[in-house]
Amino acid sequence: MPAGPASNSSSHDALAELYESSRAIGMRDCIEDLLEEVLDQAQKLIKAEHAALMLYDEQVDRLVTACVRGYGSRAEELRNRSVTLGEGLSGWAGWERKAVRIGDVRKDSRYMEGLAEARSNLAVPLVVGNRLAGVLNVESERIDAFTAEHEKLLTVLGAQAALAIVACWVQRDLRSRIKQMEAVNRISRLAGEGGAIGATLNSMLELAQEIVPPAQCAILLLNPERSMLRVAAGQGYQAVARYLEIPVGRGVTGRCVETGETQVVEDLEAEGDRFDYIQGIPGAISEVAVPLLADGRIIGVFNAESVERAAFGEQEVQTLELVARQVASVVRGAQLLEETRRLAVTDSLTGLHNRRHFTRQLDENVRRSARYGERLALVLLDVDFFKTVNDRFGHQVGDRALQLLAGTLKEAVRETDQTARIGGEEFALLLLRCDRALALDIAERVRHQIRGLAIEELPEIDMDLSASVGVAFFPDDGADPKTLMRVADDALYKAKRRGRDQVVLASELGATR
Repeated sequence: MPAGPASNSSSHDALAELYESSRAIGMRDCIEDLLEEVLDQAQKLIKAEHAALMLYDEQVDRLVTACVRGYGSRAEELRNRSVTLGEGLSGWAGWERKAVRIGDVRKDSRYMEGLAEARSNLAVPLVVGNRLAGVLNVESERIDAFTAEHEKLLTVLGAQAALAIVACWVQRDLRSRIKQMEAVNRISRLAGEGGAIGATLNSMLELAQEIVPPAQCAILLLNPERSMLRVAAGQGYQAVARYLEIPVGRGVTGRCVETGETQVVEDLEAEGDRFDYIQGIPGAISEVAVPLLADGRIIGVFNAESVERAAFGEQEVQTLELVARQVASVVRGAQLLEETRRLAVTDSLTGLHNRRHFTRQLDENVRRSARYGERLALVLLDVDFFKTVNDRFGHQVGDRALQLLAGTLKEAVRETDQTARIGGEEFALLLLRCDRALALDIAERVRHQIRGLAIEELPEIDMDLSASVGVAFFPDDGADPKTLMRVADDALYKAKRRGRDQVVLASELGATR
């Protein structure tokens, strides 16, 4: 009986310390400060010299060391330790969701060495409901250093710590979601502003990386005719990756287009061969590819890569899919606008510029050539007796012949030159910074190629095409666009009067001009 009051006093002191410990933990709202406080209080409660706190990472399904006290020269090594559930005493406590207390670790095969001189160990899971937040682990050089009372105290402390840790996680996730929604709203506003497509896409990528910090993002657009993807905008991607053409079906992005589904790869080192991985950012370990869908078809891929393993959880993937919908809207809008602009300046049959656009290009380039003292050549071409082709073989064959002729013209000129269909069977070439010899060479080459035009799919048809060509030079034959067009046209009709299928220079017109 005399031992009763002392025992009650000891229990009262322990409860008081436990109350103060719980109160101290509850006052911390920063996760780093909270973890330090948990170890402080654990050491105070049971006078442990060596303690470590491991947090459970649901994405990788491992316990990862977050905080260490004591352990001497082994401390730094332990800070980098992570274990699977069931591995070591800490892993076992986390797996079973109950404390494990060992009086002599040298007699327990589950023990993974932390302290070289360790003899006893106590590992307590931090659990809320059935959710594991982590494991608190303490060690001692003495055998049977930890009692059942110590286990109870740390179990109660662990429950309070788990509540506080989960609360911090919830607050962190809530702040992250708020930040994500703000960024998504800003992306939505960008989608409606209608700015330059390149600048808009880059701004969207910057905002996406605010939402998913570990990611480096890129937008790849699909060329459906060639079944190839190419980077249209990217943050952090290697220069060489910007010029890659990725076939549909190859790599993570190519697989995304092929399947039409979001692709998530947690470990490229382990799964890269399966996807025929194509490197985007140096050292990438995980990747997400989300299809860009518009009008029920895939127009590209929104891609994110990270140097962290399993960087993209369910929440990050959902956010990236939301961003991808906005990106797809912007890209498709820009494509429709570009298509509208193209149709406004393009001949629908041949794909060459139309007369209106060509006239505008002629005006602009004559002014430019006058300013810089450069020469240019205007070549007008008219197919001889083209009505005969339509009458003999029908308009479908006639249309195909004009398309083949347009292809010949585009192949004959340089990228800086202009080609146009300016009438039914009349075409024009605007050759910039072009001397007389080059212009004549191009005109004669085109004329000869037209003689050999044939429709491969209809080899039995002999169209027997030829063309009359007129060539005028700025400033020699005309100092303004109207004069240049007139004299080139006069030269063309001079070619027809001479017997057709020939090239005539405006300078040959003489006084009759």
